Amino acid sequence: MEYNKINYTVIEEAFLAAESKEYIQQVFEVVATNILDSEIYTLKSENLPTSLKNIPKTLSISNDKALILIISLHNLMKEYIGTSMMDENILASKFPPTFKKQLKTFLFKMMREYAPRTKKYFQDEFSGLPKLRDFDWRLDVKVASK
Repeated sequence: MEYNKINYTVIEEAFLAAESKEYIQQVFEVVATNILDSEIYTLKSENLPTSLKNIPKTLSISNDKALILIISLHNLMKEYIGTSMMDENILASKFPPTFKKQLKTFLFKMMREYAPRTKKYFQDEFSGLPKLRDFDWRLDVKVASK
């Protein structure tokens, strides 16, 4: 399985089978904002959020296609952030010409909406420094005289 590839066919097929835009948005949000590459490579069903576990049953697709969908959406979001946040035409030109225009428009709307959160999540998780959660401090004054 190729982990850096975007399978547009699976994205289109799966999302056209979805019952509502809200479900698509829920899946996209989880994939785009809460998963790192290292977690993608080691996906196990017990680690997946509930919305991702239910993809095969909800969209009537195989587990393999569900995994390809998750990886493809994750890579699509990374590519959006990395190359074309300023110029979406670059990424839009990579979509196949037969890709449904309404679905493409909806995907770009979601990418625009979640890009800042995704960027922040990636930056927070990749920071090698420990995070300061809470601290106490005190000031000592030393008085001396001659």
